[in-house]
Amino acid sequence: MAKVKICGLANYNDALNATNLDADFVGFHFIKESSCKVSEKLAFDVISKLPPFVTPVAVFCNEDEKVLAKVIKKLNIKNTQFNGSEPLEYCKTVKHSQNVKIFKFFKVTSNEDILQVESYKDVIDYLILDVAYKDGEQTKFNYDIVLKIQDLKIPVFISGDIVGDDVKGFLDKASPYGFEANESVEGLPKRKDYDKMSSFIKAAHGLRI
Repeated sequence: MAKVKICGLANYNDALNATNLDADFVGFHFIKESSCKVSEKLAFDVISKLPPFVTPVAVFCNEDEKVLAKVIKKLNIKNTQFNGSEPLEYCKTVKHSQNVKIFKFFKVTSNEDILQVESYKDVIDYLILDVAYKDGEQTKFNYDIVLKIQDLKIPVFISGDIVGDDVKGFLDKASPYGFEANESVEGLPKRKDYDKMSSFIKAAHGLRI
């Protein structure tokens, strides 16, 4: 049964729904350009009300270390995600100075990209992997890259604009640690769609949609 991470949460009801639907991780964006960016206060209020069996993750993109440390301390959070071009040394410094686990996002479309991911394997705790590409108007996925990445022995979350049917396709061809969803389970801006979340999580858990 794959793990599930619902990202870009921006209110308590969506976070609680994700938790009640058995999401394992819930992500909150502290990225200036993100359409679902939240304040420290809102994130703290939401996280403080969630049950202890769901793991909150603070998501950043090329953030200043001092700002990042302030958010981590305010939220008393133990998991951070980096969605930008954060270098290896940055990840290593944050991991040890803040005593947090590191999720690192990579867009991987070639064997050369795999080499970059490999250089991080002894520092990051989880890999957020987007292997989607456009073939005309259709979104397709490079399953071969997923299989090669799995050889690195890093827990891999498959990301990108994936829905429940895509999840089943990945599970048929590979054995990722988990799946991450954000915009694909939205209903309105800063609002998740309950049925979309339910279908996504059931698919990842191997249940009938």
